[in-house]
Amino acid sequence: MSDPSTESRGAGHGAPGHGRVRSEDDRIPSIPIVAVGVGALVLFALASFVTISFLRVKEGDRPPLPVPQEIGLSKIGLVEQQLLESATRGERDRAARKERLGSYGWVDRKAGIVRLPIERAMELSAQGVRPRASPGGSTTEAQP
Repeated sequence: MSDPSTESRGAGHGAPGHGRVRSEDDRIPSIPIVAVGVGALVLFALASFVTISFLRVKEGDRPPLPVPQEIGLSKIGLVEQQLLESATRGERDRAARKERLGSYGWVDRKAGIVRLPIERAMELSAQGVRPRASPGGSTTEAQP
């Protein structure tokens, strides 16, 4: 019989005549890896089915949500709801302001304050004339 202490020392150093020491094969067993992958997919599908079923039951318990009143408006809060290329509110606003600058109107009827067209107001300002309110509420043009 051989001595175990000399056999283990000789095997570790690669001594000649010791062919019983072998290295492990470099293989990964594929069946357990495939089984884990298939199990994960089945678990995911089952969890998805349970979640979808739960949400459908909960959705049936409540009435449908009301449609907000703001739907269809071009501006909600500070957010523009239209595409910038098709937004015309700025042009409409500018046209309305331009029309207001070119028309007569009351600013404060009780105080007798009127609005003049901008062209007329610039002409009067260039001549040095300032409109003033008369006690009857009508405006008269005062001379410089």
